[in-house]
Amino acid sequence: MLIRGILFVNSAGHPQVIFQPDSKMYVSLAEGLRQYGSFVYPATPVRPDVERMPGYPLFLAGVMGLFGGYLPVVLLQIILDAFSCVLIYLLAEKISRGAGLISGLLAAVSVGMITYAHFILNDSLFVFGFLLLLLAVFGFLKRPSWKYCLSIGLGIGILAYVRPVIVYFPLFLTPLFFCFLIFHQKNSIYRAAGKSAAVVVLFVIILSPWLLRNYSNYGRFRLGAQGGEHLLQYIVPFVWQYSKGIPFIEGMKKTNADFTDWIDKEGLDIKKLDPFEKNDLQVGMAIDILKNEPKSAIIKAWLFGATKNLFAPAIIDFSYLLNIERPHFFYTEGKTLIERGWKFIRGIKGFFGCVVIVSIFGLIASRLLQLWGFFLLLRKKKWEGILLLLVISYFLLVSGPVGYAKYRLPFEPILIILLAISLRDIYERVMRNDR
Repeated sequence: MLIRGILFVNSAGHPQVIFQPDSKMYVSLAEGLRQYGSFVYPATPVRPDVERMPGYPLFLAGVMGLFGGYLPVVLLQIILDAFSCVLIYLLAEKISRGAGLISGLLAAVSVGMITYAHFILNDSLFVFGFLLLLLAVFGFLKRPSWKYCLSIGLGIGILAYVRPVIVYFPLFLTPLFFCFLIFHQKNSIYRAAGKSAAVVVLFVIILSPWLLRNYSNYGRFRLGAQGGEHLLQYIVPFVWQYSKGIPFIEGMKKTNADFTDWIDKEGLDIKKLDPFEKNDLQVGMAIDILKNEPKSAIIKAWLFGATKNLFAPAIIDFSYLLNIERPHFFYTEGKTLIERGWKFIRGIKGFFGCVVIVSIFGLIASRLLQLWGFFLLLRKKKWEGILLLLVISYFLLVSGPVGYAKYRLPFEPILIILLAISLRDIYERVMRNDR
């Protein structure tokens, strides 16, 4: 809290730093909730929004309604983030006894956690909730009761209202639960299937009000209509980088222009399309393009996205809070990740470029230590190790080619714990040698 509080005081002097590109959208939806009592933008109050989930705008609307302004929102996020450090301590103790204190201290100085707690974004709220979910998941591995199954289904459902990135998590988690109950707990197939299904059933029940709301307004049983934009404006351009050598920004401009031209040729008025109709057209166009792309380019896009996710230094976004001028990696041109990275670093003025380079080497060293920590855990607690690997793999997979430090925040606590396990092992080895 002290570390985050010092930075908060600095940020309060120039509060514009707490706003990121997506912040305006969340704030506008929060204003719609306050003015109309409905999940709408104030400019279009008769058109319910389906591109975002309501969890974070509700959080914003509640805090702003109670305290006014945006700095109280950041302050509350800082408090949640500080308690997340405590949750990381508790989670580490569940996973590997004795690693809690190191994990908690590492979380306290985590640049990524500190940085995103200061932005008007849903990351800190999601991480806090996800840590509570992970505590329930690891509690299930110790005592696989129905209570934990229901808590986990409830938790995933609630978190989906904050960030829909979690919606596919039950498809990864429940098969692991089923195998754990069959092979480790020696449960019957029916009992294992029942407990695993309970997670999914409660998850669907929690989301059903939002599904019904969207069906009532647009006739679609869907959570949202953001997938088309993501596929067409992000996934396709990233794949083109490796299939056609087109820089990402040029690819994004091309997909937008091609979509507009196609809409015009079909004689459609994009302003009259409802969000789901527009989304379906974007999805269809993106899938048609990807079908004709080499599979190797798609695999490369995902692999390099995972690499960016794991090795992008959070210090880059931290610079926003310090008002340090720098180029934007997102808009840096280049045919390869290395070319873009080198152009980005060369474009940074002053000492901050050196800080970025040092942080990249620090990340590489940390990842090697975390890999060692994973193998140490796997030798002692196989199922816990498999679960941690599953969580990391899940977020790397769903983030796909769009990989930056922000997108690894949900599994940053796991990386912290693995690093703590490794550091504790090194410390114990040194102490034994001294004796």
